[in-house]
Amino acid sequence: MQIIGGVNIVQNAREFTKSYFSTGELASICRFTKHTIIAAIGKGELRASRTPGGHNRIMREDAINFMRRHNLTVNDPLKKILVVDDEKLILELLTQIFQGDEWQIFHASTAYQAGKLAEREKPDLILVDRMLPDLDLRDVVRHVREGEYGKECRILAVTSTRDEQDWTTLRMAGVDSFLAKPFQVDQLRERIESLLQVTA
Repeated sequence: MQIIGGVNIVQNAREFTKSYFSTGELASICRFTKHTIIAAIGKGELRASRTPGGHNRIMREDAINFMRRHNLTVNDPLKKILVVDDEKLILELLTQIFQGDEWQIFHASTAYQAGKLAEREKPDLILVDRMLPDLDLRDVVRHVREGEYGKECRILAVTSTRDEQDWTTLRMAGVDSFLAKPFQVDQLRERIESLLQVTA
């Protein structure tokens, strides 16, 4: 999620990864008073729902639209993840799994696509299938590490092998972590959160 344009920069952008906000939270993010937010709801300028306890809840999409109308800008707080896999089903599944999290997902099915996307988007993490037919993972790692973003980018290899020697070779090449197939969704999420130092 990124809002482009406007004149003000919201400082506490990490708060904006939530799916909904109270009036107080949105007021803090926008640097408005809570009364201003409540008044906007009352005038129909900002859509909100009511909880059983009578509190306002504003969905993120509605908050974004409201902020655009007031020329507010949010620095992009989302971590970028590049998924590299030639199985379309896997790409779609991973994108669906992480949609709505504080991660922005890009995907590529070839080494060429992955290289172009990596250069353009400068991902925080690359999740890559160890056994892509046109890809030597060591070449990918070397390419990433040579880029401007390479020192900060984390590389997580998904592999069907449990060969310790292979893992050692790739670790020495610069891969940060491994996940052996088959794996549970929670395992993948935890590994990504650990590499990105994100608290669930």
